[in-house]
Amino acid sequence: MVYCTHRDLKDVFPSIDEFDSKEALYGWVELFSHGGYKLYESFNTGLVTVLFQNGEDLTPYKKVESYSDSTANTAEAVDIIETAIDVSDSSVFGYGDIIKIDDEKMLITNISSNTITVKRGFLGTTTATHNTATDIYIGVEWSEAKQWLFSEGNDSVLIYELNATNPNDHLLESGDDWSTIVTRYISNATKYLDSRLDGKLPRKQFKDQDGNYDYMIVRTTALIACSFLIRASQPTSEIADALFNEVEQNITALNTGNAKLSWQTSGDSSMGIIREGSVSGSLRIIDTRGAYYGIYDKIGVKITTAGAMGTAKYSVWETDSTNLGSEKMNNGETASYTETVSGDYQILSRGLEIRFAGDTGDTATLNDYWEIEVHGKFEDTDGGMPMSIRMSRR
Repeated sequence: MVYCTHRDLKDVFPSIDEFDSKEALYGWVELFSHGGYKLYESFNTGLVTVLFQNGEDLTPYKKVESYSDSTANTAEAVDIIETAIDVSDSSVFGYGDIIKIDDEKMLITNISSNTITVKRGFLGTTTATHNTATDIYIGVEWSEAKQWLFSEGNDSVLIYELNATNPNDHLLESGDDWSTIVTRYISNATKYLDSRLDGKLPRKQFKDQDGNYDYMIVRTTALIACSFLIRASQPTSEIADALFNEVEQNITALNTGNAKLSWQTSGDSSMGIIREGSVSGSLRIIDTRGAYYGIYDKIGVKITTAGAMGTAKYSVWETDSTNLGSEKMNNGETASYTETVSGDYQILSRGLEIRFAGDTGDTATLNDYWEIEVHGKFEDTDGGMPMSIRMSRR
């Protein structure tokens, strides 16, 4: 459960996507070319767990070193500088294979008969001498373009590309996917807000009647997430401080009851909240007067005769023991009563009145409807003031 979306973050701080923290990788060096493919390496990359090429996540192409016996052995003693090594069977190897003899890793750049040409001391290992008949292990094999490998020991990234694709001509970046980061920070912001709000506030009631979180909750969560994201790259950012100042104000307002959420009953809830359904006419409900002396209802009001004031009629659906008024209206049940629109305050329900208004000549349209949510005059108002806790020393 989270209280906001990426879109909400951009609503409160439109420039938030500028804090995408991916790092570009430069200086790609070609290691070998064969069969329409080339292998490149970039150095001093830092830890790379996710690689992007022109915005494309290359995680599906990620390779890892996993060494297994090739079944071939050295067919000669190998000195410290030799790059053409005789092997017992070269058919088990491919161009670009990363192999290991003893503790030394090597890159195969050419194969001729039973001789492999290699780049020695590869991926940060140390060149060494090797005896004849030493087992040769294969750790990485390349098979398609965009495959890549991060070497922690060499602090470098290798990428296998088609001859026509030079990574120096493309944007290669390391870092987490921005949408994944944003999702994680939104989750953390939601948990942070929960931890700061008064425990009496019911989390499951943070949503309005349409199933949306109250804007105060959405905005505060988005502000927290934006502040956290900015501080991740700019710890002393004044922008992050400004955003968080509003967070503190909102949390204080929520905890002290100075901000009303949709589920809360306020002092004027008995006067009703007017919500338009489908309204195309120019005569509209504009005001309520009095107080509702029931307990709770969503009163349904619908134009059942079109026309101007004095001609148009409205019908009212009130709650009963089985359903709320607006639901009875939507279900096509019989209205509680019908009145002619006069323009003055007129009866609505149980002590509450409504008034329609419009300019001269305006008319009401058939089937225009409204929902008026009311709480009883004598219902307790909800506040967010924390209860006091009595403590004693034993």
